[in-house]
Amino acid sequence: MATFSVNDTARKANATANGTAVDFTFSFQVNATSDVDVYLNNVLQSSGFSIVNSSGGAGLNADGTGVVRFTSAPANTTIVSLKSDVPVGRTSVYTSGGNITAAALEGDFDTITMQIGDQEEALGRSIKIPVGDADGDFTIPSKDLRKGKNLSFDATTGLPTVSDSAVNSASVSSTTTLTSGASATATATYSSSTGDVAFAFGIPTGTTGPAGASGVFSAIATKLEAEAGTENTKGMTALRVSEAITAQVSGVTAVASKFFGVKRTVDSVGRTILTQEHTLVGGSENLKLSDYDTYFFATGSVGLTLVPINGHLLINLP
Repeated sequence: MATFSVNDTARKANATANGTAVDFTFSFQVNATSDVDVYLNNVLQSSGFSIVNSSGGAGLNADGTGVVRFTSAPANTTIVSLKSDVPVGRTSVYTSGGNITAAALEGDFDTITMQIGDQEEALGRSIKIPVGDADGDFTIPSKDLRKGKNLSFDATTGLPTVSDSAVNSASVSSTTTLTSGASATATATYSSSTGDVAFAFGIPTGTTGPAGASGVFSAIATKLEAEAGTENTKGMTALRVSEAITAQVSGVTAVASKFFGVKRTVDSVGRTILTQEHTLVGGSENLKLSDYDTYFFATGSVGLTLVPINGHLLINLP
């Protein structure tokens, strides 16, 4: 039991190991060596260390401080945490009419002060609202309501509530090359801890591999297939497209097409005259489309009939 004054100091000490040091000092005061908890990277240790005084002897210093000495130096960058954990209890009992000594009172008051300091340290690591906030019930929702949810805060009251997980980011975790003819695949995996959606894709390749000309098709159309225009399962390269267009255009040039133009003119006495002009098959002629009210292209014979009732021109195409 302590018989010394208790200093107002932090009831926890953190340090970063360098891989060499084995001694780590704590300046908070305790009653016994068992009142000190030792953590390595937040994992409570039960062995591998002892508590000695500043001279290296077993036990605490006279004022309740001391040194944690490890059997082997903690690895470099390991976080070493030393925390006071004075048991909440009393061993002394005051009896009616009995002697109450100064040492007994001093020891009990010192222990109570240590216990209060331990609670202050623990509360300092808890979530708290600012002193200027309005009071409210900050009890978090029950376990069944919290399952599979995110702890959040109400948009109006600011009190604890739960909400569904939200997507914060998206990434492609992998892209796999599949064999020719295989079906493409895609999966999405959501992480509730990070809010990330990770996509994984499987992309089929051509018969010649990832760098082949067939791509996602089983094969590339031949020149004859491209010109025929009947193949619907094979891929078309830029060359095949050009060949197909050339073949189709070449086929059109063999058809006898003529230009027909219709225009209105006014004669010397003010009458409207409807004139139809057309080109001959073959050869070339200079035409100006803006000279005609309407025009069209046709093959074969074209019939023109004037409808007397409304003055419309009826064009009969082959």
